[in-house]
Amino acid sequence: MKKILRISLCMFLAGSSVQAEEAPFLPADLQNQATVLPQAEQSTPINEPKPLKPSTMTPDPFDNPTSVNFITPEMPTSVQLSNRDINRIVCSGPMSDLIFSEEKGLTGHFSGNNAFIKFKAEEVGGGLTYAETPSELFIVCNGAVYTLIVEPREISSVTLQLAAPAKDVLKKNIDQYKNMPLEKQVLQIIREGYEGGYPSSYRVSNAHTLVPLCDDLSVNLMQTVDVEGVGLRLKQFKVASTRNETLELQEKTFLSLGISESILAVAIEDQVLNTGEATRVFVVEKREQAR
Repeated sequence: MKKILRISLCMFLAGSSVQAEEAPFLPADLQNQATVLPQAEQSTPINEPKPLKPSTMTPDPFDNPTSVNFITPEMPTSVQLSNRDINRIVCSGPMSDLIFSEEKGLTGHFSGNNAFIKFKAEEVGGGLTYAETPSELFIVCNGAVYTLIVEPREISSVTLQLAAPAKDVLKKNIDQYKNMPLEKQVLQIIREGYEGGYPSSYRVSNAHTLVPLCDDLSVNLMQTVDVEGVGLRLKQFKVASTRNETLELQEKTFLSLGISESILAVAIEDQVLNTGEATRVFVVEKREQAR
């Protein structure tokens, strides 16, 4: 049976510490305890966890966090699609129309909230010739019109995500989080960051920014995720050891203004690093909401 890691939270409210109920839904590979910290006073987390055995997951998430490029409505957007394979377009709600120029070699259909696009190949001299000419593609999704300038390329199948219309973004996020206590909200966004899948209502930005923290660590901000309307932001860091010996990471190491000015929680994937090893650190911070 797959073991489910239980995450213990520590929350500080009105100057007193409150031990939160254990939450069993983060993946077993996330070998850490996530600690929710005070918003105003950031002191050392209580009940600090003992280091656990590092996981054996591949390093791909470190240097290549899931790239989520949500396409916004109304504004024309240039995208690259495979000119050989079937491409997929995902809408945040139901699709009602898909318009393209068949004479430019496009074909496709939609069902539910998915559309599937394929460039036609022509047989010339006993072989196949693949499309090279850009084409326009219009999608009516969730009541909004998305305009794509499609460039055929010799690449693998592509999946595109259509962002929810601006008027729906805040509502979707608020509806998702409104019945969750703060510690559950924190665990929710950490889990989504660990798995690399975000709703289309999130604003996701990949980065590559070195953060000076301490001599023993190389800290690189890889991704920032904003949950508009809820006031949460997730930062994903790649953290590597620069020491020539085993290094134990602790949450309090990342309680720095260089990491965030309003830290709610820190989650470390592998708390013990050998020489040259790297891990992911997830930091959740509270953002001020516009009034």
